[in-house]
Amino acid sequence: MIVEYDQAGRIFHVISDPVPEGLAELMRENGQTFLDLPPTPQPEVQKRDPDTGHLLFDHDGEPVLESPGLCFAECDLSTDHVVDGEIVRRPSSGCGVSATGRVVTLTGLPEGSALSILLDPEDMSSMARVEAAGEFSFEVDEPGPVRICVTPPWPLLEEVFNVETE
Repeated sequence: MIVEYDQAGRIFHVISDPVPEGLAELMRENGQTFLDLPPTPQPEVQKRDPDTGHLLFDHDGEPVLESPGLCFAECDLSTDHVVDGEIVRRPSSGCGVSATGRVVTLTGLPEGSALSILLDPEDMSSMARVEAAGEFSFEVDEPGPVRICVTPPWPLLEEVFNVETE
């Protein structure tokens, strides 16, 4: 697998295995920032006879070992990023939400978070946008479902909350 990323560690392109031969070298020559993560063999285990299921041994009585296959790297564009040459999961924003009556309160909002609030999750025109940090509360006119999307600064993960107000 080849994983392309920018200076902030944002993964923007993944080429799954099998990677075409020579592609990593071409990308290196073009100055692209990427990780080359070829598949690795799984640890060897003792081989079994396919007909009987018995463990196999060689002429010297030693177990016959073989790798059962390959381990492939994993990467999720929406939840991972690159840190120090490794693919790691992006951290949670750590925010929470509560609703009391028609008042919705968000807590633990990281500085610079953008909120998209759908007062009616079925109607995109009901969306309100606001920037907030720490704690943010709002009151709705009528009870019902509310969807809140918290977009914190990179690399924190986006959070989506579905709340029912009374």
